Amino acid sequence: MDRRTFLARGAGAAGLLGLAGCLGASADPAALLVASTDVDFADDGSLVIEAIVSNVETGRYAATVVFGPEIDGRTRERTVDVTLDANSTRVVTVTYDGVKRAGAPDVTPHVSLRDVRRA
Repeated sequence: MDRRTFLARGAGAAGLLGLAGCLGASADPAALLVASTDVDFADDGSLVIEAIVSNVETGRYAATVVFGPEIDGRTRERTVDVTLDANSTRVVTVTYDGVKRAGAPDVTPHVSLRDVRRA
């Protein structure tokens, strides 16, 4: 290996390690998790998706809960911002008024978390 290659790789590794330290100081994305999801229909027939979100850490965390159910092959995304105290759980629900039971025979509830951060 020549000197330039060695120096370039060393600088790249040092930069990556420096970034890793900075990124590590931010919120742990594993602090919050989606414990379960459920699909149901309200009395008026509207689609209701429920997610149980848990904070498994000792600090207060916030995130955006992303609901992206596939309804008849099309994704319909909605988001809800949540803040959870240490070691707590919350039920987060979204209702799709325009989607009725008869029009949504096959619903796959995709729920994920985005922008997990300390609050």
